[in-house]
Amino acid sequence: MPSWHTLPHRTRMSAPAMDRDQTYVYDPETCSFKEVETTWTDWAARAGQIAGLAVILTGLLFWGIDQQWIASPSEKTLRVENTALEQQLDRVNSRMTTLSARLDTLAKKDRTLYRRLFQMKPISEDVRQVGVGGADPYRQFDELGADTEALLKNTAQQLDKLERQMSLQKSSYKELYSVAKQRQDRLRQLPAIRPANGRVVSNYGMRDHPILKVRKMHEGIDFLLKRGTPVMATAEGVVQRAEHNPGYGKVIEVKHPESEYMTRYAHLSEIPDKIYRGAEVQRGDTIGYSGNSGLSTGPHLHYEVRRLDGSALNPMRFLMPDMSPESYRTLERRTQQYRASAGGSASPASAR
Repeated sequence: MPSWHTLPHRTRMSAPAMDRDQTYVYDPETCSFKEVETTWTDWAARAGQIAGLAVILTGLLFWGIDQQWIASPSEKTLRVENTALEQQLDRVNSRMTTLSARLDTLAKKDRTLYRRLFQMKPISEDVRQVGVGGADPYRQFDELGADTEALLKNTAQQLDKLERQMSLQKSSYKELYSVAKQRQDRLRQLPAIRPANGRVVSNYGMRDHPILKVRKMHEGIDFLLKRGTPVMATAEGVVQRAEHNPGYGKVIEVKHPESEYMTRYAHLSEIPDKIYRGAEVQRGDTIGYSGNSGLSTGPHLHYEVRRLDGSALNPMRFLMPDMSPESYRTLERRTQQYRASAGGSASPASAR
């Protein structure tokens, strides 16, 4: 059996007549080279090898691109930026979660403290948990990749929740502030201190009138005072009457609209010029001086508290037992000094 050896067509041969594009084999029996005829099967096999190699190289090329082995500088920059943005969104989501938890704490205080303090109805959970309208408000993210879609949807949901929480809490605090201000205004206009530092000698109720000598309703209380003793406004308000009356003598009436009360100070000896109809007064302001004008047997102050419709109330229900004019002025002076020192003012405001 002869041994056949295939020689590459590029091998240099001693026979100069060989064609370089042909394949030859060496026959040891005849000691000569013979030309090998190429069949279609050989060509098909060679074409298959080339195609397979091309497929492998193409696959390696795309795999390398996908693994960032082959990428342009701009693509690499975009990938780095996308990674940084994803990390930043994760941090933003974490912070929004923390803020949402803090808003939940404020909502709990709103419900269990502030609204209970002001005797207001709490905001219902249905209102607090109200969602975003529409079947799917985040459908614009559906065409993105799964990870990107989940990240952006989560961020959008967190932002919407925060916006709803902040809007609701802002409205709630605005309502609470309005109620608190009304309460504060009402407290400022609530008769609460003694109009003068004197002993009460006649209470509210039926009594024998000392001058008319008939049993008559006494619609206020009388303070025994020396003539000229300062008389103070018992609450913030507006003077609606400062005049002389046959029965009450020199009388001042102060309206307190926020508390829906009116106070009356009668039998005065003097009404200062600054006290006139429409003048604003503060609690503790000196609005007159005790006397004996009108139907009176001696120097004293007649003090009344009425509703705005005119019905009389017992003034003793509005008096703080230990809050004399002197005590109130001392308290007011200390309060002004504290406010001045807290605000960095050099000198405290003078007490009224």
